[in-house]
Amino acid sequence: MSSEFRIPFFLIWRFLKRGNKWTLLLTIFLMSVAFINLVFVNSLFHGVTETSDKQVIQTSAGDVTVSALPGRDFLDGVSAKVAAISKLPGVKAVSDQTLVPGSLKLGAVQGNYGIYSVDPVLDSKTLIISKHMSYGSYLSPGDTDKIIIGRQVAGGPKVELNSTSLKGAQVGDKVVLSTNAFSKVFTVKGIYFTKNMMSDYNVYITNSALNKLAPQMADRATKIIVRTDKPELENQVIKEIKKADLGVTVSPWQDSAGVAKSVTSSFITINALLTTVGFLIAAVVIFIIIYVEINHRRQEIGILRAIGIKSYLIRTTYVFQAIVYSVLGVGLGLAIYFGIIVPYFNWHPFAIPIGDVKLIANAADFNARAWSVVLVAIISATIPSILVTRAKILDEIAGR
Repeated sequence: MSSEFRIPFFLIWRFLKRGNKWTLLLTIFLMSVAFINLVFVNSLFHGVTETSDKQVIQTSAGDVTVSALPGRDFLDGVSAKVAAISKLPGVKAVSDQTLVPGSLKLGAVQGNYGIYSVDPVLDSKTLIISKHMSYGSYLSPGDTDKIIIGRQVAGGPKVELNSTSLKGAQVGDKVVLSTNAFSKVFTVKGIYFTKNMMSDYNVYITNSALNKLAPQMADRATKIIVRTDKPELENQVIKEIKKADLGVTVSPWQDSAGVAKSVTSSFITINALLTTVGFLIAAVVIFIIIYVEINHRRQEIGILRAIGIKSYLIRTTYVFQAIVYSVLGVGLGLAIYFGIIVPYFNWHPFAIPIGDVKLIANAADFNARAWSVVLVAIISATIPSILVTRAKILDEIAGR
């Protein structure tokens, strides 16, 4: 029995040794392409979702968002609340923001944007706006007549939302901020560009400027943004804030994701569909390769059966052959992917409206897809090998 099971290994070695080397290399390369197709799409969509999540956290919501209780528009006693939250375990940074309902006007152009007042010192520790100034500089605590605007607000010939922008605002321009309570001229101090279209549609002034124009807003805010030491501490920090009983509503960043959340869920669905298609392509590729190989060797298979080699041993031979192709293909695919493709897209990420997207490699997903390719290879090789070994021996020898 043991000598019988050596036959498939002997046949595989014989096929590989005596077969056309270029055909073997091409087969392995096709297997690697099928595998790369699977992991590339998955890594791309992982990159999209991670970039989208990071942009929401780093440009607007933080890891945790604190807002007023239902029925109230503002948080009162903000300075005390910010100080209390800052002392909680797991908290890295805290800042407050106040939404200022109003419009911005430059010359004859006027538009409604997200206008916020912030403490520049605290805000630069929680969000990345201050680190992404394309022109000019970020706000200083004493700026009462300065404003910074996002790229989508400033506008310009190559700006995506130029139709609703200020049509080319520049650093030093005078803009008029108007609300129901006041109207004031501000000087554009800087223009920022986070590459997140929604975040770049905002405008920022200092708390000092707002308090001067609307004294009743002193020590009040629309929300408090909390950054945690580590992402996994989000739930712990939420529990700590609730335990502190500050009279606030606490929510994770996902509740503030809005459009980004729907975009992420859409990409997850698309990823699942494309992954399924990728597996089907891999299955078809392997099936065709093995089918052509078997059809090419029909006479040889007929002779092997005629001299007494059992059909299941011949089927096993081609299943093992498919395993060899798939394993070598996966190995080559991994070498190409991590040696060429990933480094290239790290240097040249995809530029999409939510930010720069890189390929995110997930070890668990890679292992699952690698083993899935091998499994698909086994199934795809089993089908044609069963079909050919059920044919009549004389028909196989005659090539009919």
